[in-house]
Amino acid sequence: MLTTALRPRSILALIVSLGLAVGFVLLSQWQLESSEQSRTVADPAKDVAVPLAEAVEAGAPVTAEQADQLVTVTGEYRDGSTVLVPGRLQDGAEGWWAVTALTVPGSADLWPDAGGELTLAVARGWIADPASVPEEPEGAVDLVGRYLPAEGPVPGEDLPAGQVRTVSPAQLTNLWDAPLWSGYVAAFAENPAPAPPPLAEDGTLAPDAALLSPELSRLDIDQQPTDESVNLLNVFYAVEWVVFAGFALYIWWRFVRDEWQREQNPEEYFYFEGDSSGDSSGGSSDGSFHGDYYYDEASGRYYYYDPEAGEYYWFDDQPGDRAREPRTHDRTQDRTGAHHD
Repeated sequence: MLTTALRPRSILALIVSLGLAVGFVLLSQWQLESSEQSRTVADPAKDVAVPLAEAVEAGAPVTAEQADQLVTVTGEYRDGSTVLVPGRLQDGAEGWWAVTALTVPGSADLWPDAGGELTLAVARGWIADPASVPEEPEGAVDLVGRYLPAEGPVPGEDLPAGQVRTVSPAQLTNLWDAPLWSGYVAAFAENPAPAPPPLAEDGTLAPDAALLSPELSRLDIDQQPTDESVNLLNVFYAVEWVVFAGFALYIWWRFVRDEWQREQNPEEYFYFEGDSSGDSSGGSSDGSFHGDYYYDEASGRYYYYDPEAGEYYWFDDQPGDRAREPRTHDRTQDRTGAHHD
C-alpha cells in the first residue's frame, strides 16, 4: 500500500487534501477567535451629545445607561490642577494622560449636599513627554467628551509629585479639595465659550473637532464592551471546520486504499454483464457492454475480452510491471493466457 501511496497521482491527491485541510484549520482558528472576542453592543444614542446635567445625576454612581455617553459641559479649568496618569497607551506608545479639574458654574443646585459648585475631572489628552504638558486653557470652555466610570484608587507614593495611578474622583476630590462627579470625561473637543460646541447637525462629534492644546493628543475611546460571553455558535463552526479537515485527509486515505485494493483484487471491482464461463459473444440490444474477464497465471494479471473490438485487454489497474506488459493480447489467447496455433 505504501507503493501505491508514493505514486505521483497519490502524492498529488495528498497535496490537494493537505491544502484543503490547512484551509479548514485556518477557518476553524478564525471562528475560535471570533467566539472569544467581546461583542460590543453599541448604542447609537450614546454618540449623540447631551448636556452633562441631563445625562448624569450628580452625587450618584455611574450607571450602565450613563457610561460612555457623549456629553457637553461649560466650565473653567482650575489653574495648576493638572495631574498626570502614567502608563497610558495611545497608538501603541506608552505615555501620560493629563487630567485637570473643570469647575462647572451654576452646578451647586445639582447636588445641594455638596455645599458649593461641582468640579468635573477631565482627561484633556495624551502626551508622550510629561515635561511638555501645556498649561490649562484660560477662560470659559465648551467641552465635548465621553463620560466614563471612575477607576479604582491605587496608591502612588512611589510616583513623582503631580502624578496619580488612576483617574479616581474619590482620590482627586481630596487632592483638589472640591466635590466631584462620580465619573470623569475624556475630552474629544474644546472651544472657547460662548462659541457653540463642535457638533454635527445630528448631534454627533464634528469631524473637524479639536482640542485647545495642540500638544495633547485626543483620547481615542469608544463605547466599552457590554457582552464578553463566548459565542457558542462560533465554537460549533470551529469544530465543524476541524471535522472537514479530517474528512479531507480521510478522502485521500480512501483513494489510496481503493487503488491498492483494486490492484490486489480486481475481480471484485470490475464486473461485466453476461456469462463469464468463456462465452465471448458480447454485445446486447441495449448497447451495454457484455464480455468476460480471465486470469493469466503466467503474469498474475486479469484481462477481458471486448467483443466489439474483437480484442483482449489487460485491466488498467493491476499488479505487475506495466511498463513491460503489453496493453492488448491477440484474440487467440484463451482464459489461462495460453496461445493457440
